[in-house]
Amino acid sequence: MTEELTRWITEYGYWATFFGAMIEGETAAFLSGVAAHNQLLSYPWVIFFAALGGIFSDNVLFFVGYIAGECILPLFRRHSDKIVKVQQVIRQRENFIIIAIRFAYGLRTIGPIIIGASKVNPFKFFILNIVGGALWGIVIVSIGYFISTAILALPFHSYLTWLILVILVVLLFIFLRKKSPYSFKK
Repeated sequence: MTEELTRWITEYGYWATFFGAMIEGETAAFLSGVAAHNQLLSYPWVIFFAALGGIFSDNVLFFVGYIAGECILPLFRRHSDKIVKVQQVIRQRENFIIIAIRFAYGLRTIGPIIIGASKVNPFKFFILNIVGGALWGIVIVSIGYFISTAILALPFHSYLTWLILVILVVLLFIFLRKKSPYSFKK
């Protein structure tokens, strides 16, 4: 999967970053940061397109929740207690949650739907989503860029370097998954 995504990013450039950030998210943004480090793509443009893809997909998901949330959320019966908990947190810390939801592992897709179903003001969501998307793009692309810098500086064969990079990414996501109190993953 990672090899295919890497090939896709280098072949299709910024479009791959944009659509990859929309569909998959962190892995596409991270690997686009690696591509920027390898001077296959421009670092500022990678940040821009990754953020734009995340912002666009979160806005679509928000409006899905805003319009059809009452029909969609009951389908997640197994997680209904978690959904209620997240909705309570949204009411208490709305601005923070809108900006930070994309960083919460397990809530990347369902989070904006829950926020929309909570009937948050769409204009407010749009503005705060831009802030959150920009931060997300900067952070995730930069992690890929700077981890790539550190790993590629090691005196290893390139396949071993990529193996270490993939292992670090997997460990990072496992760590983030275990730390998220609202994760929908079991």
